[in-house]
Amino acid sequence: MSLAAFHQAQGAVWDREGEVEVPWSYGNVEEEVEALYRGAALLDFSEHGLLELRGADRVDFLHNQCTSDIRGMPKESWLETLFLNARGQIEHLGRVFHLGEALWVSSPSAQALAQRFRRYIVFDQVEVEPLPHSLLRLQGPQAEAVGQQLLPLPPRWSLSRLSGGVVARDELGLWLLLPTPQAADLAPQLLEHGATPVGRQAWHIWRVEQGQPDLAEALGELPQEAGLEGRVSYKKGCYLGQEIMARLEARGQTRYRLMALLGQAQIPPGAEVFREGRPVGRVGTAVESPEWGAVALALLRKELRPGDQVRVGEWSATVASLPLE
Repeated sequence: MSLAAFHQAQGAVWDREGEVEVPWSYGNVEEEVEALYRGAALLDFSEHGLLELRGADRVDFLHNQCTSDIRGMPKESWLETLFLNARGQIEHLGRVFHLGEALWVSSPSAQALAQRFRRYIVFDQVEVEPLPHSLLRLQGPQAEAVGQQLLPLPPRWSLSRLSGGVVARDELGLWLLLPTPQAADLAPQLLEHGATPVGRQAWHIWRVEQGQPDLAEALGELPQEAGLEGRVSYKKGCYLGQEIMARLEARGQTRYRLMALLGQAQIPPGAEVFREGRPVGRVGTAVESPEWGAVALALLRKELRPGDQVRVGEWSATVASLPLE
């Protein structure tokens, strides 16, 4: 069975996210959101690509490309990182997996990231190759209980190896990077052991409520304003955008921060936000939450406070802090 056939068998409704079709829901969004908060939600992020870096200079090369301390990574560990432009703005999101003999980089824009890597390889002994893997996510308070019945669970922020793939663990669950046929075989087994299939609609609702930024909030923004400062190491130097990061650390002069908007009606994603006729930010991801109604993540001027009223299009909205409680 392929992953597409697996989703079809579960009654998936498909929709486009960017340029690809993804499983959007399985018929009951409230149950899927509930699985993320109280169960073991199984999500498919197979549109994310995977790059393998090999060669004698792989560690130094990647260290100089991203915001994280790759040289300081222990083997069999992983981390979340950012790839910036010269102005310190986010170009790509990524996860780095240290396998010792190779580094893996998973990213929703892996093809463009590979082109960036090849552009910067001059005399470095580095080879960059895409791998035909799929990315599954098992998340929620029951994720580890479900996963340990079928998978070797590593300590948090470490990884365990499978045949041709890895299991990586964080505080919310597991990332499963597997050759696509293995991922397709594993998915129905996870359901048999208690996981719930969850589509991208519920995922976006969960992350908006929890204040977890993604592509809609991150691309073209400064990490400190998009809620992704935790992916920046201020102890390292020599990477694209590093001068801007050092300046922001020293002066702290950011203008925006990630907050929530509670709306009267569905909030248009990407729309400009106004207060008293003055532009004060933009909308990122907007969802219709079973609990909160129309709600969105937005990058707003730092002087705005929870409870302030703003306008988005023809409608008013209320600023709220994150996570929503």
